[in-house]
Amino acid sequence: MKLGEAIDIIRGVSFDKNDAAPNPKSGYLPILRAGNIQDRLIVDQDLIWVPNARVSLAQKMQVGDIAIAVSSGSSTLVGKTAILEEGWDGSVGAFCAILRARNGVSPRYLAQWFRGPAFNTWREKKTRGANIQNLQISELAALEITLPPLDDQERLANAMEEQVAAARVAGLACEQQVSLAMRIDSAELKQEFEGCTPITAAPILPVAPDARKWYALVDLARLESGHTPSRRRPEWWGGHVPWLALPDIRKLHGKYAYETAENTNDAGLANSSARLLPPGTVCLSRTASVGFVTILGKPMATSQDFCNWICGPKLDPEFLMYAFMASQESLRELGSGAVHKTIYMPTIQSFHICAPAIEEQRRIARTLRDRLAATETLTTGLKARLSEIERLPQRLLAAAFGQN
Repeated sequence: MKLGEAIDIIRGVSFDKNDAAPNPKSGYLPILRAGNIQDRLIVDQDLIWVPNARVSLAQKMQVGDIAIAVSSGSSTLVGKTAILEEGWDGSVGAFCAILRARNGVSPRYLAQWFRGPAFNTWREKKTRGANIQNLQISELAALEITLPPLDDQERLANAMEEQVAAARVAGLACEQQVSLAMRIDSAELKQEFEGCTPITAAPILPVAPDARKWYALVDLARLESGHTPSRRRPEWWGGHVPWLALPDIRKLHGKYAYETAENTNDAGLANSSARLLPPGTVCLSRTASVGFVTILGKPMATSQDFCNWICGPKLDPEFLMYAFMASQESLRELGSGAVHKTIYMPTIQSFHICAPAIEEQRRIARTLRDRLAATETLTTGLKARLSEIERLPQRLLAAAFGQN
């Protein structure tokens, strides 16, 4: 049947802004707005109050009523629905509507149907508008819905509520597992560096763990800066020289860099201060994404957002990268600036590193490489599992309502 034959569609309350109160007031009723319609109705915050006289008897919500957002500046809110599960004395605003089941129709069945893929696909197609997105009430009423007998509606609603709730519990558990897995990296780094923050710019150096010493980083590695060839010269771009920039660094953090989003060329290098850096150069982001680090897997240039370290014979590049990773939080504290933090070159030139002998550095680097790779595999698998679990409610609803 048509949806308009199964439910009453009651428009939300219209009122003047001057009539509305931001807080509870005698003789006023609370009004829900589109933002109050989430997985459940949020009836205890972000409300406005209007005089009782503005709200008709039909507009007062009843247990089992479903609120729907029909207009919003956000397309993700338009068409969202939630059922009123317990008594509450209030209504919805003019950008919303109340869907009230008629005799022979289960409100809980409707609540599940509105969250299913058929309705969501329909609302995505029907939502229209430039700044304000809208659903037309007349089109909503004309939408077709299949209704089994009332007993079957209730049985199906019970089953779906249990299954969707179980999927959400599984999702929360998987989110916790992902969060725990992402902490393993920090724990592994802390263990291998014996609880020491191995990179510091402090004027007074802490006591080094046994068999380790503090060194001025510039004594173990050559510091190079980066540069950006002129954007006004397109012929200096798109060549064979990879050019590491901020948009690349987050996905390369703790890894070797072989490809970049942009390339420059020999003319770009010749006509700027950009330098072609050798493989093994450790590149630390010093602006905006402060503390992210990668190692060049092939010759590259970088933007001025990086400080680049070419290691000498007494410093292993991978060890240096992991030392920066273990020090990321303290490095961020070295940044200056109100909006985008930047570590300036005088501070970078004062870096000290706590390091053991070169063979021990290499052992630590090998250990961390293997352990962090295992953690990444675990985290990737958990995120894939979480993605499947998040899709499960829609699949359950599709199966329950006979939708592909």
